Amino acid sequence: MPESSRVPSEAEVRGNLIAPPVRRHAWINIVGPLAAVFIGIFGAAFYLHPIGTLRWLQTTRLGWSGVTQNEIGLDAGLMTYFMTGGYWDQAPVVMIHGVGLDAALVWRDVMKPISEAHFKVIAPNLMGFASSEHRQVNHSIAYQAGAIAQLIDQLKLEHVSLIASDVGADVALYYAVDHPDKVERLVLVSGGLMGAANAEKLKKGLLPNTPEALQAALAASFYGMPPLPQFMYDRMIAALANDMSAQTDMLNSIPRDEAHIRSKLGQIFNTLTIIMWGGKNPYFGAAQGEALHAALPGSATVVFKTSGPFPQLEHPDDFAESIIFILKQVEGGQ
Repeated sequence: MPESSRVPSEAEVRGNLIAPPVRRHAWINIVGPLAAVFIGIFGAAFYLHPIGTLRWLQTTRLGWSGVTQNEIGLDAGLMTYFMTGGYWDQAPVVMIHGVGLDAALVWRDVMKPISEAHFKVIAPNLMGFASSEHRQVNHSIAYQAGAIAQLIDQLKLEHVSLIASDVGADVALYYAVDHPDKVERLVLVSGGLMGAANAEKLKKGLLPNTPEALQAALAASFYGMPPLPQFMYDRMIAALANDMSAQTDMLNSIPRDEAHIRSKLGQIFNTLTIIMWGGKNPYFGAAQGEALHAALPGSATVVFKTSGPFPQLEHPDDFAESIIFILKQVEGGQ
């Protein structure tokens, strides 16, 4: 005979009436609206402040990895900088950005790996960029090098290694030739003594003033970013106007400030100097790299054959590994 179904007890009936069982997938009723609210808030923030939102996302991700954003008062105003954790007795590495859309965040993917090799990594936003002070002054290479000098002094860094990208490489060189006793290693990435002609190329390629040029610049600076609707590029161009003055000033100062650098290159004759560039970089290629190599006797070169302007973003693991190897070298290559 078929087994008769069990009659629920009175206690079970009362329990179900007081606390009915949660229906399957009921969590969707909670999570779904919350996700919709989050997406709506993010979408609104991105529409109103597109570049600021992208920078905030990257800064937040850095915070999760232990990289903090700090600020310091200089004669030129307030400078913000990113810094890894660890101890102050670790060898300091200062990373100097160049032109582009994300300032110090161009180093976002390599700061933590380099710090894990027992280095203190500091990446400032140059004056007139991102959240650092914006003043009505000429943000020349010399001006930026002076701000870097104050940052290094106020942080009480006795000796530093400098890693710098595109026109930031000139800032590093300017500082190095004026303070040769402070610089132990110098890594110039996709830049350095590039000349006025290459500066014009950078203006056209990385200082976009059309939606099409901005899309290309976003693809380079925010590597892996998908295409956006056309109207967002228009909004981003307006949002970036605040940073364009400093970037243009730096590029315009190249003829004068590179002349100063060239006049004092002998000051860094004994500094371990490495010149890096991407094999697919349209702004700084083999001709520029070899010319810089010839101007700096004793320097060495590293080429990332499949990289463009930003090997630190395109191949961060290989880039960090190369930097760590360089930073651990001492005189004589030991």
